[in-house]
Amino acid sequence: LSTKIIYEQDELVLTLTLILTIISIAPLLKFMGLYGFIPWLIIFGVTLHFADKAEKIKKENDISTYKEIVAFTEGKQLDEIEKQREIGKRPYQTVCYVVVTAIISLLAVYVIAFLIKL
Repeated sequence: LSTKIIYEQDELVLTLTLILTIISIAPLLKFMGLYGFIPWLIIFGVTLHFADKAEKIKKENDISTYKEIVAFTEGKQLDEIEKQREIGKRPYQTVCYVVVTAIISLLAVYVIAFLIKL
């Protein structure tokens, strides 16, 4: 299989397991108590494994920004000027990713906690 296909599959599994990691912690702890950490840690470990695999592919192909990732998944390459522009954007996009992910995760935990209390 090509690197592109492997990357796309890894990203899909990563997305699904990340969602499962976020939404499963509260129900597992609610219904299983502290033993709920055992299946949650397994899910979290799978998520970390696929995140690591995806990051290795991104590092090997020197892709980081959204535009670079889209070009990679479409089998294209950016020209040198576009590449330099994207390198300049990397620090800002990293901060945005972290902030947005934290907000979404926090909201998901609050929604799940609210639903469990009902």
